[in-house]
Amino acid sequence: MNEVKTALVIGGGPAGLEAAIKISQAGHKVILVERTDSLGGILLKLYSSFPRWENPEDLVNYLTEQIRNSPLITTMTDTTVTAAKKSARGYQVTLETNGGKSKEIEVGAVIIATGFEIFDASAYGEYGYGIFDNVMNSLEFEGLLKEWAHNKEKISPPQTIAFFKCVGSRDRSKGLPYCSKICCMYTAKQAGLAKELFPQTKCYVFYMDYRAAGREYEEFVRSVIEQKHVRYVRGRPAKVIPEHGRLLIRAEDTLMGLPIEVTADMIVLAAAIIPSRGTREMASLFQTKIDQYGFIDYETKQPLKTGDRVFFAGACGFAVETQGAMEQGAAAAAEVLSLFNQDN
Repeated sequence: MNEVKTALVIGGGPAGLEAAIKISQAGHKVILVERTDSLGGILLKLYSSFPRWENPEDLVNYLTEQIRNSPLITTMTDTTVTAAKKSARGYQVTLETNGGKSKEIEVGAVIIATGFEIFDASAYGEYGYGIFDNVMNSLEFEGLLKEWAHNKEKISPPQTIAFFKCVGSRDRSKGLPYCSKICCMYTAKQAGLAKELFPQTKCYVFYMDYRAAGREYEEFVRSVIEQKHVRYVRGRPAKVIPEHGRLLIRAEDTLMGLPIEVTADMIVLAAAIIPSRGTREMASLFQTKIDQYGFIDYETKQPLKTGDRVFFAGACGFAVETQGAMEQGAAAAAEVLSLFNQDN
């Protein structure tokens, strides 16, 4: 009979949850570590999803139910990995709770699934983030969408909402020349949801171009433009100026070749995806490869491998949508299971 081995999964977002479930279903033990007090990661902050307008909480509930029902998965929330030492067939790892209690464990493989953070948009002083209360980043707007949906009858709808794409992404002057990949889609989703909640609200999306390369993605964006009547303006805003409690946006419509001014009640910034603090910490502890921006790097012949008996999944490697994160979680689990089979 094969020996039951133990894997450590760091991060309780969709990638980590899927990895833990798949490893346990193959008959191996999993220790799932999450630094916050709940599982679900970024999904807990989202209102609806693309491209099918589904409720992210339904997915979280589905995944966490499988986690709870598996006798092979030990879940440790409010816990961080504070030390790791290579052993003959894995790692000796120290876990520490927020209460200061520590525990040492022995694991045969590690999957890092520590997610991402949002670029600090205050670097764009001309947009007023951190200065004007009605300028927010995309995650903050998700929370506002939730509030609007739950209290719709009590809300005074905004007249106009403006969305700025590529805030940090594709900007060499800020050190982030890469595309953050998911911003085009979640911006379309957010503008569409605002119009669904408040049909009379005008929504403008300022963009350089939009990228919709996934299954049903192009159709999704077109439906937002054509059916929900969100106006897309090709051009990067130059300046935001406060005006009588609202915000005057000056930009150029590069398709028309004309300057444009829009007065909005609020502005939503699609800020770049950057590596999380946890990603940087785990990369250091497990001596894994990182790229020039701080994302976990991969081995060319094994795309989800990043070190000796260490794998990764999800946005700690680069920006990825929920479905892609789960697919990577399942693939990383398969790598672990292959490794465990070789150990026999």
